[in-house]
Amino acid sequence: MVRKAMNLIAGDVGGTNTRLLLAEYTGGLVNVLFEKDYSSLAYLDFYEILRKFLQESNCLHPIDAACFGVAGPVKDNEARVTNLPWEIKVKDLCELLGTSTVSLINDFVAVSHGISVLKDQDVINIQSGNQPAAVNSHPTSVIMGAGTGLGVACRTWVNDHYHIVSSETGHTDFAPATQLQTELLYWLQKTHAHVSLESLLSGRGFQTIYSFLRDVKNIPESLLIRESIIAGDPAKVITDTALLRDDELCIATVELFVQIYGSAAGNVALHYYPVDEVLIAGGIAPKIQALIHSPLFVGAFTQKGLMTSNLQKIAIKLITQDRLGLHGALFTLY
Repeated sequence: MVRKAMNLIAGDVGGTNTRLLLAEYTGGLVNVLFEKDYSSLAYLDFYEILRKFLQESNCLHPIDAACFGVAGPVKDNEARVTNLPWEIKVKDLCELLGTSTVSLINDFVAVSHGISVLKDQDVINIQSGNQPAAVNSHPTSVIMGAGTGLGVACRTWVNDHYHIVSSETGHTDFAPATQLQTELLYWLQKTHAHVSLESLLSGRGFQTIYSFLRDVKNIPESLLIRESIIAGDPAKVITDTALLRDDELCIATVELFVQIYGSAAGNVALHYYPVDEVLIAGGIAPKIQALIHSPLFVGAFTQKGLMTSNLQKIAIKLITQDRLGLHGALFTLY
């Protein structure tokens, strides 16, 4: 008996990039037929991208099922992209794709599913913790990642499968952990009614922290760096320069970012506690992995008063695979 091949579409829909792939699934094997990234800002809505993808992929067979991870809240089969004016509805996708099997999931739910297909080379150990695999072969994991925004989810084993809980943690209040961070919060509150965690732990957060350290803490700014920031991508300029270790303001900016990141990751671990591991994903952390893999991050993660020893026992891992959400969305389909 010849098994019918299933044609699947998976997507990772973000505020900066939208990634789509077309795959064929048969006999337990997945074959990616076409894959392409699109600049989200270049399109009016997601449907325009999807139509273009269908045309460019030259898909000759009906789509059997599709799943899209979306950077924003998903409820009642509808999603809103947080950093774009996009609304996406399952009923519209079903009509466009000609199938009744379409699902929308939060992007960090998709990332969490993608953990199942990670390879060893995609993971860097930051803190070993004390939970041997033999003790818990199905660890409870917190997954957190900063990029265009900040995503958080929790993955826990229930009966015979992983259950994943999404969140909108990026929009909770920024909680300062040091005197310097408190000054940063007070400075931001002068111009912002709400200072969210995501406003700092995201690509735009680098320029915010940079401006604070320049204008409030009076760290000198290089004219060359200022011109580069104006002409290019501020986050890239600041992080690239900081990694070269030759500009005081950029170094201080990235170090403060990493401390805020570590502290927030520790807070999230406590919200879901008990957990076995915290996985740091997203587009930013792999680019500054030398600082994530340092006492700046780990110290901020573990310093939680009476809970310090508990957090020292949690494994911390950095995920370097940047297409985890896309392949996690695909994973849900087979």
